[in-house]
Amino acid sequence: MTRTGIARIALCSALLLTSCQRTPANAPGPNAACLQATTPEAAVTLVVDALRNDALETIPCRALPPALQDKLEQAWREDRSRWPIAELPLSSKLPAVLAALNGPAAETKLRLAFDHQFAGQTAELQSAARGLGLFAVRYIQKESSYQPDQRAHYANLIVALSDWSSHAPLGDRALGHQAVSLLAAGAKASAIHDDAGLRAAGMRGSLHGLTPLYHSAKQALALYGLSLDEVLSSVQVSPKDQDGDHARVHVHYAVHGEPVDSDIAVERRDGHWYPSGMLADAEQALAAPVAPAAPPTPGR
Repeated sequence: MTRTGIARIALCSALLLTSCQRTPANAPGPNAACLQATTPEAAVTLVVDALRNDALETIPCRALPPALQDKLEQAWREDRSRWPIAELPLSSKLPAVLAALNGPAAETKLRLAFDHQFAGQTAELQSAARGLGLFAVRYIQKESSYQPDQRAHYANLIVALSDWSSHAPLGDRALGHQAVSLLAAGAKASAIHDDAGLRAAGMRGSLHGLTPLYHSAKQALALYGLSLDEVLSSVQVSPKDQDGDHARVHVHYAVHGEPVDSDIAVERRDGHWYPSGMLADAEQALAAPVAPAAPPTPGR
């Protein structure tokens, strides 16, 4: 549980997103730190900066036009969308992860589970990581829901993450216990413990509230030799080509010393630039139908 939970958060973070809020009343306003890109390169760097600075609540306003943000906020509260969290691999496991980290005696239980399942089995876990990486790359290459740019980027990223995890001390008992403590503390600092909490907080509130868990996950990963802040700080974005309101930028960064390169499509709307993949995912999320209202209970 511990190792897979850490890996999920690592992948989500590196793929440019993750997180949530304390209480809906403390949710940031729609214009909080809302920087919008005036160049194709800034469409990517603004999102990366939000991740590096733990300013996750600003991702929607940096990645999407204002009208689209408001529609997604409404769709989130109607349970029609969990963008941007839903666009990440294994996002459906987030409520279960939150429940495990917030349950009674969670830290003690997770430490015991680590000892029972993983402690002292570094070689076996590294081998499993290599196999999982190969499977994940094949899956993403065939998964039609990803945009071509996303598919290539995610595949390259998973290869780099797999290389890191295949050399990391995943079965080290002391490190495992430290990681559990960090994640449990991060979960405790957040007031969102389940899917109902996500719904109540809304999109902006949710991206704000699990920031303590996101920060703790960064610290936990660093124990195993993977610094997400170093990864995010290594991002270099350069122009590639542009045709009117559509452009492509080249993104280069390093994961545990392994280079990752990708070409990212961006587009201009109302004078500002946004990542095309994030726009497409957001618009697809809005296309989900509104669930019909439940019929009234007889006798009421």
